[in-house]
Amino acid sequence: MATGLARYRLFFMLVIAVSLYAPTFTGASEIEANKPFLESSINNTHPFVGQEVLLTYKLYFKDAAPKISYEVNPSLQGLWAKETGTERFIKSMPATAQGKSFRRAIIKQFKVVPVQSGQITVSGYSMLCTLPQEPVATNGKEHSETTLRITAPAITISARALPEPVPEKLSGAVGIFSLSLLVDKQNLRIGEPLSLKLILTGTGSLLTLELPNLKLPESFRRNPPERRTTLAKESEASSGTITSTILAWPQSEGIFQIPATALVVFNPDKKQFSILHSKPLTITVAPAAKGAGVGGEEHDNTSTENKSIITPLFATVAIAFILLISSAAKVLVRKKRGADAKKMTPEGTADYPTDSGTSAKNMKQQLFSLLEEAGIKSPGGMTRNELHTALQTIKIPEETRSELPAVLDSLDKILYSYTGENESRIPDLITAKVNALLHTLKKAGFSR
Repeated sequence: MATGLARYRLFFMLVIAVSLYAPTFTGASEIEANKPFLESSINNTHPFVGQEVLLTYKLYFKDAAPKISYEVNPSLQGLWAKETGTERFIKSMPATAQGKSFRRAIIKQFKVVPVQSGQITVSGYSMLCTLPQEPVATNGKEHSETTLRITAPAITISARALPEPVPEKLSGAVGIFSLSLLVDKQNLRIGEPLSLKLILTGTGSLLTLELPNLKLPESFRRNPPERRTTLAKESEASSGTITSTILAWPQSEGIFQIPATALVVFNPDKKQFSILHSKPLTITVAPAAKGAGVGGEEHDNTSTENKSIITPLFATVAIAFILLISSAAKVLVRKKRGADAKKMTPEGTADYPTDSGTSAKNMKQQLFSLLEEAGIKSPGGMTRNELHTALQTIKIPEETRSELPAVLDSLDKILYSYTGENESRIPDLITAKVNALLHTLKKAGFSR
């Protein structure tokens, strides 16, 4: 009896373990029906307040990738959030879900930072998509497209409060960092520019933290700081540098001290606070050079006066020469465009080949590059409706606006077919359409 009870308890614990650690999907019925579905994931479900984490949505699909026409972003209350530039269906790869084979692609990502402690539920991300249909084998007709909405499972973040006591000067720096202060010179004259760079390097909340202010001598005139953030690509956590550059001009001579700059940071791995310090600097300012600035000595020889006359004359001649060269270059460009236009075939495709050969991936990259040159930012991350609106904005012809999504769908089908069609030769008709679109988009880019 005791042995049977022990076995029952063991079986019961195994059931609980499986239910706790099984991956979350939208529903077993959709998987059985081979329909696309979304998976939600986060790289840290128990971050500290102020700690950056990565929220990811992955799309699973069979055969060709579905066309996304509309999206609803998730509710992100209690979080600071910034969407990453994830492109549709890039890096699609084979995957298995509940014993079934799919293709999987990262479709949406957010870098999020909790701004409050407690349970935060992220839900509501959904998309409206259209499933491409294969021609019927018997009569060659196509099925009508199937449209469906899929919703990602909700995900819960348990944000932890920072340990007490929290330093008053903490300004959102949660991570592992180093701090340094650099100057371009430490010996200069009154009125000369001095460039100071406060550089924070590391991994963590680089997108949300605030850098401390530099304390400069009162006699230093200064510009507001210019902040530049450089992040490493393909990084799960924000990693890189923040550079705050200040230009200053000393107004009096002497030896001046720029004290060490301090930044309070919290290390989530060690669960403790620390203070970073830059090294203090000594700046020596000498008197201004004679004749420098307003009120300098007057010119007392004729050669200097002659130079002041010759210089504007030379500048005028140089400008006229440059304008002449520019006009000639424009004429050559117009002639080249006319020659290219004459090479168009009756079907509307150009004689020049793309450098893509039989690569659907390169064809997509060429189209997206020309769309960006024409004024559309991140076209690879747009839904079909967003792309159509953007094409209208830059005044692309209606025929091209209708043709472009169809061509992109054909390339996606080749790239992400579960049956391995991405290794087959691209049909000549698709290549011709891509060439025609490249020609139209190049003209749109030149017209800007």
